[in-house]
Amino acid sequence: MTRKVVGNLILGQAVLYVGLLMCVALKPDGLGANDGISYYGNFRQTVVPYAIAILGPGYFIWTALRSAAPFAPAPVYVRRMANWLAVFSVLVVLTPYSANLVFDWVHTLAGTFLFVLQLVLGLRLLGWSGGDGWTAGLLLAQFVSGVFCAVYVLPKHGFLLQGQVAFQVAFGALLVRTMRLFVPQTIAQTT
Repeated sequence: MTRKVVGNLILGQAVLYVGLLMCVALKPDGLGANDGISYYGNFRQTVVPYAIAILGPGYFIWTALRSAAPFAPAPVYVRRMANWLAVFSVLVVLTPYSANLVFDWVHTLAGTFLFVLQLVLGLRLLGWSGGDGWTAGLLLAQFVSGVFCAVYVLPKHGFLLQGQVAFQVAFGALLVRTMRLFVPQTIAQTT
């Protein structure tokens, strides 16, 4: 069972980075535009790899968390978090910030809630891990990169994209680490 859950998490991370690499290859200006990952949702040539980069991990994390939920100390909480993370991932993709002011606000709020939920889930997983050192370090990396993103969200020039990528690396690694701690390797078959 652990292999299935962790496999989905790793696949989600791979889809994120392959999609982002495709976006960067098609439009390298995004690396310095300081509009974060969302920059790529505004251009015809990058909208598909951008959607894949956001929706793919959203789906695979949703699948992994839903599969892992029965083994968590609070299964309903994990299922709800999985659902909300998926909803906000979809909202981020469906609301390109350059479309109009309403889309910009919805996009910004959805992205903010997505990052906050990922931090909250990471904190909860740390608590359930009994203070596992690796989990604590990954949560700290997630928090530091989140602060980095907050610093660069307003200036015209900066490293928002790089901060978001660092945040997602830490979150993905935290999920993999904690799922290995919680989810049993195999489930006994009942006949």
